[in-house]
Amino acid sequence: MPRDTDFTVIIPTKGRPHLLARALASVLTQTLASFAVIVVDDGDGDGRVVAERLGDPRITALLSNGAGQVASRNLGLARATGRWITFLDDDDWWDGTGHLAALARVLADGATDLPRLAYGSATMVLEDRRSTLDYQAFADWQTIRRDNTILVSSLAYPRALHGRLGLFDADLPYYWDWDWYLRLATASVPFVAAPTNAARISCRPGSVSSAEHEAARRADLGKLREKHHLGELELKNHLSIALERSV
Repeated sequence: MPRDTDFTVIIPTKGRPHLLARALASVLTQTLASFAVIVVDDGDGDGRVVAERLGDPRITALLSNGAGQVASRNLGLARATGRWITFLDDDDWWDGTGHLAALARVLADGATDLPRLAYGSATMVLEDRRSTLDYQAFADWQTIRRDNTILVSSLAYPRALHGRLGLFDADLPYYWDWDWYLRLATASVPFVAAPTNAARISCRPGSVSSAEHEAARRADLGKLREKHHLGELELKNHLSIALERSV
């Protein structure tokens, strides 16, 4: 894996090689080429095959042997060497070539030495309906206690924050990301909007935020509320948040 890169892009995957190929293609077109990609295959290895067939020395493929998506992300973090961490879910992709460059401009802003989380807006792609919906992201320390408004495939932050705050909480398989944002807010890490709307977020039947996972998500939400002493929270997903904002 290349060292001393700006970004480590972590892509967890399981059983979706054709979608992973689309995600990887979108990373490899980025104009900011100082990145390494870690594909963490939690399935039977077909994702690793896709990654290795590309023959790009910037791509490393690992197996997590069915440990789950949070453990897969933590495995990727353990192997990351880049200055900044960014994620791309295997069914999402980046449209255009300037996403990493836009995030880097925010993260490398010389006006302050404080670490920050940079996040972008996105387009929700309802693949079963062949339609799209704009997602204008906004987050600060107050709003993040009410809604998870940040999209994992649109963000980046310094890898050093994990040295301070630890890895993702595997006890929150549906809300590990929201938990991470709340931990960042508690540590006074600012959230800064980046000038990018490149993330394309796939909304498909059977995804982790779909109705069939509602009971498990509701239980996870209860654990999140207790951990962070939050008030009453409505069970939502990013698509429902986007629909609220479109009204």
